[in-house]
Amino acid sequence: MLFIIPDLSAFQNQPQPRDEDLLANPRRAVHTFLHWQQSGHKNPDFVIKTMKLSDAGEAQKLQLASELLKVLDARGLLIDYDQIPANANYTDSLSGLQQYILFSSLPEVYLVKSDQNQWVFSEATINRIPELYDDTFSGYVTLITDNLPNWAHNEWLGIEIWQYIAVFIWLLTGLILMKVFGFILDNYVKRLAQKTKFTWDDDLINSIEKPAAFIFLMIFFLLTYSNLQFSVNISYYLSAILEIVVSVGVVWLLYNLADVFSQYLSVLTSKTETQLDDQLVPLIRKTLRFFVVLMGVIAILQNNGYNVASLIAGLGIGGLAVALAARETLANFFGSVTILLDRPFKMGDWIKVGDVEGTVEEVGFRSTRVRTFYNSLVSVPNSNLANTDIDNLGLRQYRRLKTVLNLTYSTTPEQMEAFVEGIKAIVKANKHFRQDVYEVHFNSFGAHSLDVLVYVFFDVPDWSTELQQRHNFFLEVLKLAKEVGVEFAFPTQTLHMDSFYKDEPRKAGEERSEEELASAVYQFGPDGEKKSAEGTRIFKDGEEIDFGAGK
Repeated sequence: MLFIIPDLSAFQNQPQPRDEDLLANPRRAVHTFLHWQQSGHKNPDFVIKTMKLSDAGEAQKLQLASELLKVLDARGLLIDYDQIPANANYTDSLSGLQQYILFSSLPEVYLVKSDQNQWVFSEATINRIPELYDDTFSGYVTLITDNLPNWAHNEWLGIEIWQYIAVFIWLLTGLILMKVFGFILDNYVKRLAQKTKFTWDDDLINSIEKPAAFIFLMIFFLLTYSNLQFSVNISYYLSAILEIVVSVGVVWLLYNLADVFSQYLSVLTSKTETQLDDQLVPLIRKTLRFFVVLMGVIAILQNNGYNVASLIAGLGIGGLAVALAARETLANFFGSVTILLDRPFKMGDWIKVGDVEGTVEEVGFRSTRVRTFYNSLVSVPNSNLANTDIDNLGLRQYRRLKTVLNLTYSTTPEQMEAFVEGIKAIVKANKHFRQDVYEVHFNSFGAHSLDVLVYVFFDVPDWSTELQQRHNFFLEVLKLAKEVGVEFAFPTQTLHMDSFYKDEPRKAGEERSEEELASAVYQFGPDGEKKSAEGTRIFKDGEEIDFGAGK
């Protein structure tokens, strides 16, 4: 419960109160207990009136009041007088009794209305004071502080000299204990984990090592800071900071455990045939991280007195504005859902989206990360992926090779036929080619070459294997070209000097008579002896070589 620093100015300027006014209501009783124990206002006679229900003597009553005040100060329990009822007939709404609990975090300290219509500390509270004092302060620290020399109680900047020394020892002790904790974790727990046949326990120890040591240190500080006996203001802020830091340490620990859980899921999903669960693991990891951080922030706010419910309600009022401002984020989130459901690609696939081409590394809530072939990492918003054509090159069953081989014009028809049929034979002899569909033909008369079209498909699993098979295929083609005696053409220009001055120009081709020309046309016609619509016939040792149908 949050309390602010009490404002005593309204009471300090007033004259000495009457005895019947000191305990008239809960607020006056608390003021009497606190105000008359402050330096410059000490009045033991007024203070012991709040301990009226005790059977002890006046000295013991004053000692009990002093110990209770030290407990409240050391624990940083500030009092806001405005929150204390000033009604003399106040009744607790839960119990229905005339009692008032000062702190929800310390319910054993409360006021009751006595038979004399005075508000005083309850008998149960008075009996609990020695136990509360022992729980708040170490007996060794109390023994030391009670026997300190006078100079140790001198103040500098509102803090006594012995407290500066105590802070140094406090910090040093905490760091030493943290080192001991880490040593035990490294030399005993971690070694035991390494002896097991599992790997997840090693990852678990590595992930919790630093946050666990940090939490151990902060819990030590939180449990022992009251021994420093600072003022209530310093103790209040110190306890609040330590509680927040401990919560942050727990969030850090759970954040790392989310990564360990995701790694364990990755091992499990790697054993399944489907790829959907592999894509879900990064999303689960990010969801767990976000959930841990969100719940940690809510817990920290709740523990420090903030009304989280009203905060969430306030966010709901501005939800429309937030939704409009975050529409791109929401679009990317739903885009990631669409990708998971539709599964146009999976991690490791080679895709092309617009100008981006590469291998999918990770599918996140906002974007998908693609590793390009020049090793850069491109983040593509999921909303774009959901509304853009995706070319998944990684899902190709076959990979096409289309090329044109240029042969010189010196190639004879027989060489051309042998070269084309030889390429077909290379395709049929390689198991990495698709055997039911391929095309190899003398395709055109080019400007500087005779062009052979090669149109084949590789039956390979990935791009690396495709490049390897391209390499092997082109080497075989080079060897074939050497065997059949053909040469590959390249763009050239030849200048023929047909004639010089007074010389007759060179005759191109050979002269034929009209009868010879007509006979040649007939010989290549349907009834001619030189027709060869099925291709050139090549003989070896008097027998025709059968290259097959080509498919």
